[in-house]
Amino acid sequence: MRPRSILLLGAGFTVWAAAFVALYAMLSVGCRFGWHEIALGSLGGVSLQRLQLAAIFLVHLAAGAAVVAVLRRWKDRGFLYTLAYFAAVAALGASVFSFAGIFFLSTCQ
Repeated sequence: MRPRSILLLGAGFTVWAAAFVALYAMLSVGCRFGWHEIALGSLGGVSLQRLQLAAIFLVHLAAGAAVVAVLRRWKDRGFLYTLAYFAAVAALGASVFSFAGIFFLSTCQ
């Protein structure tokens, strides 16, 4: 076991936390600048606000999936790697559960 392997335990939830901060910050910026009122006709009337939130969500979801994929390959290296893998899977599930509301909830009320 390497000393840095313990840092892998928080890798998945670090991505989750980065997504939380980015989504929350860009929600505020979008509401301030009225991006929720700008409908993009070429995308079926989706607002600019929802589009940028969805993009941030999908980028972080891909990052979380990449962390899970890497840790899955390293799972047989030891207990901490296995634990880090399951923590990353939990973080990925938490991301979907926590942030999926950007697709159907109102953004600026």
